[in-house]
Amino acid sequence: MKTRGRRHSPGERQLLQQVKLVFAEKIEKLGAKRAAEELNICLASIYKYAAGDDLPRIEVLRDAQHKWGVKWDLIDPSQLLRPRKVSSARQYALSFLETVRAQDVEVAKISPKHNGSLQILLQIRFPA
Repeated sequence: MKTRGRRHSPGERQLLQQVKLVFAEKIEKLGAKRAAEELNICLASIYKYAAGDDLPRIEVLRDAQHKWGVKWDLIDPSQLLRPRKVSSARQYALSFLETVRAQDVEVAKISPKHNGSLQILLQIRFPA
């Protein structure tokens, strides 16, 4: 009988074994429902990981590392997924936009689009 999908590499099989042990331990300690809620995954997924049937996404491994203090043997998810740093919440105004006046902006074309919206083409003259 043919199996679906590709075979796991030796590294994936080793990670799969570690995931299986960690998730089975957390199900036993916290309960499956609470463990799934902590990682923001569905209950069926936590059981699949604990049974060794499936590898979690890298985001799930990162969350398990942060929330449960797990050190994965082969990967460091925090190095693979770097959080974006926002310098400020406000939008920066470009200096050349400050010199644009209302009379420098002209509506060149307005046309309806298929999804109930309008397409507007503007011509803006920037001072030299």
